[in-house]
Amino acid sequence: MNWLFLTQNKTLAVFFEVMQALRAKEPQGTTGFYLSDAEFFHNFAQATPALTGGDYVLLKEWEILARAAQTVPDLPRLRAYEEKLGDPVLWNALVADRRIYLGRTATLVQDYPSRFRQDRMLAILQVAVEEMERLFDRVRPDAVVGFSCVTIGDYLAYLVAKSRRIPFFNLRPTRIRNFFHAGESVLEPSRRLEEVFRELLREGVPPDLRNEASAYLGQVRQSHAMYEGVIPAQPAGGAPVVKASSNSVLGRALRPVRNAAARWAVHRTPEFRHDTSYPGVVYPLWVKAMMPLKKRALARTLGSRYVTAAQLAGLEYVFFPLHKEPEVTLLVYSRPYMNQIEVIRNLARSLPVGMALVVKEHPAGLGYHPAGYYRKLLAIPGVVLVPPETKSRDLIEKARLIAIISGSIGLEALMMKKPVLHFGRIPFSILPETMIRRVADPDRLAWDVKEMLTHHRHDEQALLAYVAATMQTSVPIDFYSILLERSGVYRPSAGADETDPRARNIHRLADYLWRLCGAARGEETGPLLQATPGNLA
Repeated sequence: MNWLFLTQNKTLAVFFEVMQALRAKEPQGTTGFYLSDAEFFHNFAQATPALTGGDYVLLKEWEILARAAQTVPDLPRLRAYEEKLGDPVLWNALVADRRIYLGRTATLVQDYPSRFRQDRMLAILQVAVEEMERLFDRVRPDAVVGFSCVTIGDYLAYLVAKSRRIPFFNLRPTRIRNFFHAGESVLEPSRRLEEVFRELLREGVPPDLRNEASAYLGQVRQSHAMYEGVIPAQPAGGAPVVKASSNSVLGRALRPVRNAAARWAVHRTPEFRHDTSYPGVVYPLWVKAMMPLKKRALARTLGSRYVTAAQLAGLEYVFFPLHKEPEVTLLVYSRPYMNQIEVIRNLARSLPVGMALVVKEHPAGLGYHPAGYYRKLLAIPGVVLVPPETKSRDLIEKARLIAIISGSIGLEALMMKKPVLHFGRIPFSILPETMIRRVADPDRLAWDVKEMLTHHRHDEQALLAYVAATMQTSVPIDFYSILLERSGVYRPSAGADETDPRARNIHRLADYLWRLCGAARGEETGPLLQATPGNLA
């Protein structure tokens, strides 16, 4: 069996181990990797010589960028590719990659102007399509596996797989405990999830699965809706993962400098200098050093303009949580709503007279935008800001309506029996319109708001079926905390078997992909997951 994996940074290590677990099931076949982080590839290849030993087909994104720098875009050729692959246009593949479509420092601070001119972006697009087609021709994959969709390669691989009718599995978090779902496209909602949801609504949820879903809903309503990988404000029901460190205080202080020097040494070579994952040395260090000062300055500038808890108690309001920028929920799931200020402006003027729009910054977003960004928000009539440390849970409880572009706060609000209005693509949009409604036409936004305020009706059975369908079609893995080894992120309480959590998670993910691939080929694989309390931990 032939596999193609789309990697980003540490997902290369994860998918390499998953590939080994899959090869234990079926040794024969070709494996390909799309690579999009030169530094991680360089370090991983040194530690894992087998990767570059000739047994695997590799496509390196930085080599695409290097070739594109010497390419003049051929518009007729691009239009032919667009006719063949577009959905309906190929610009979406460029927009999905923040390192190409936005500024060089967009991952550090607000940097909206595009890094490349239009002709350069078209050259990148042309070369990327050509190389992706060649990669598929060489690997001839039976399945394509990726994580989220944040690179031009992720998006183009999805389009090529779709055009060739090759099963595509896009892993992403469900925001329910530690369940990860593999959608059949880079977009939401998943067709596979919706089909199982509809079936459970018709046929009923099996008792074991119903008990597990009910227990989860009860937990959320009593305490929190934390999910694996999120940055917690405080431990709740689990704990943030903290990596042990034996370094001295001086060693920890100097670590960013050492890391920056190591990155510079890698990227100064001709082989890697076109890698867009590399933001440089001086500026990232400067941003990291100045961020605490910037946050304090923002707190001083905005402090007197934040709404206090006492003032909030007297408000009738709609709650809108800001997204951290740039991220897949804006660049892929919600492209028409990438400008959050304009979304808020349209929403604020669509509310009933006297109702406020309460806006809260994302926990990881403070310091990304300059003070002027928030001044623009505060200049919109009816908009008020709350301190970023305000608990979203408290805002949800008192709100008349929760409005989101995308994101987990909308799901938590539904579990708390609140009406939700959304703009972008989200997995739980398959729930009844009496609970949640998508803004399909901005001209009808005020009517959508009125409809949700006056005709909201909670449907507990539908919500239970959605949670159960998510559990049944997903796999419980500690993707961020264990496989990507991120520190400071929430991880649900560890199970009894903690002897080798990485190996356990790798094999669980490999088994899940194996079953999905078998199901795509029409094989009888049984349920993706036998949902019992023992194996949903």
